[in-house]
Amino acid sequence: MSTVSRLFCALCAVLIGGAQAMAAEPPVSMIMQPTGAIEVSKDGAKWLPITRNKFLFAGDLVRTGTDGAGKLIDQNTNMAQSMGANTEVKVDAAGVKAVAGSLSAPEAASGDLAAGLGNRFAEAQRYTTVRRAVNKEQELKLRLVSHVSLSATYPELAWEAQGKQYSYVVTIDGKAFPVPATESEIARLKLPALSAGNHSFTVAVLDGGNKVAESEKEGVIQWLTEADDKALSEAVAKLKAAYPKDDFTIANLLDSKGVTVAAMDLYRTHFDANKDDNDMRPLLIRAYNDLKLKGPRQREATLYNEQLQNN
Repeated sequence: MSTVSRLFCALCAVLIGGAQAMAAEPPVSMIMQPTGAIEVSKDGAKWLPITRNKFLFAGDLVRTGTDGAGKLIDQNTNMAQSMGANTEVKVDAAGVKAVAGSLSAPEAASGDLAAGLGNRFAEAQRYTTVRRAVNKEQELKLRLVSHVSLSATYPELAWEAQGKQYSYVVTIDGKAFPVPATESEIARLKLPALSAGNHSFTVAVLDGGNKVAESEKEGVIQWLTEADDKALSEAVAKLKAAYPKDDFTIANLLDSKGVTVAAMDLYRTHFDANKDDNDMRPLLIRAYNDLKLKGPRQREATLYNEQLQNN
């Protein structure tokens, strides 16, 4: 490799590494229930309107106009402060500080809005690296989520589909469940009620009724008890009542409880509707990684890095 080539590769590595580092720290706060004129900026020069619940990072600025208001939720303490009209705040690593106007005294926020977000967000950064594709034909390799929580309310199991010509057989504790072929990139099975506790499962890949591959390792399903399922459903209902149409917050709660398939679906719904919310995309990437969905993970990681470099 020539000296010029080495320098070019080194520069690319620095640029990519720097772009990934831009959003490496977890969000500090969240603006909830924004109303009226309320805007956010990363540099104090370019301001964008806030029309939905939005996570805020160190360095962000938020300001309200004469009719603007919102509620700021500290992601470490789960304490809330109201932001009224004609107020500007700056977010730093320690929290949110008013630089104009004032904030209300802190009070406990409703619902577990933090839900372990900081640790999972920091870990999620590991999975945002884009890996080079290998353009060669390979034999089928199916990997399964190592551990996932399911319940009567959230009964869907998911794995990466191998192609529209393939069907599947899921075997749970020795009992077989056939799954038809799908054109989707994600294959799914809605399970009947299982007994509370852990259940081992495997997935076989079939072509024309003949087994052509099988999952490399077993996965584990933890079926929630009826009491745990009810408690989780009640927590979700409270968040929905307090923050309607906020799919990301519900996904964050489910993710923190290991209900990764349902969390993934809500993350997908959120990012389909809010394509500009790139800062939080690592949580979706992490969910894909946990579920061993290699194709979707790679696609979202590519999009994440492209948007980082373009902003």
